[in-house]
Amino acid sequence: MLQQVTDPIGSFEESDSVFFKELVSGFPITASLVSDAAGNTISATGSSAGLGNATDLSLLIAMRRQAQVILTSGSTFRADKYRFPKHADLAVLTTKPVEIDVPNGQRLLVKNSGYGEALLELRAEGYSRIHVEYGVSGISTLVAAGSLDALLLSSPALSGVRALADRLAVEPVTLELSDLCIGLVAWQPRMVRA
Repeated sequence: MLQQVTDPIGSFEESDSVFFKELVSGFPITASLVSDAAGNTISATGSSAGLGNATDLSLLIAMRRQAQVILTSGSTFRADKYRFPKHADLAVLTTKPVEIDVPNGQRLLVKNSGYGEALLELRAEGYSRIHVEYGVSGISTLVAAGSLDALLLSSPALSGVRALADRLAVEPVTLELSDLCIGLVAWQPRMVRA
């Protein structure tokens, strides 16, 4: 579907898949959260189900496709009834057993450390492109630690992106599509000195 995209520079039309692929490329460590118009990340069903729309799903697919591994928490895994990603391994931060069918050629990694520690463990295991799908607490921890390259907040309403950004104490650049608003927060890579 072609979207009318408006950002601080202007407006243009682009297909969802091409626009989102380009939007997330170049960010090795990403995270995302979807919210309703009030900034809530959990719906009445107790999960994120029903908060987004088809356009938001296209954004999520683009982030997952560029990742080598998807990292989520056990509570998000269970609440959202996760299915195994098609193009990436899956890491779940939990102290409880994880039951999911693992496709041939892919890996399930169960981590029981902390939000930031699980991310560091995956990097130490050789994963360089990681997409994080924690809840607000986990994302807040990663933002505070400077662990992300990009954070994408989405909502059908700009008010949802703004409310979620306020909760996370971040200032996103907002992109308004015809049926979805996206807040992008990107950090400069840090130089590691010997």
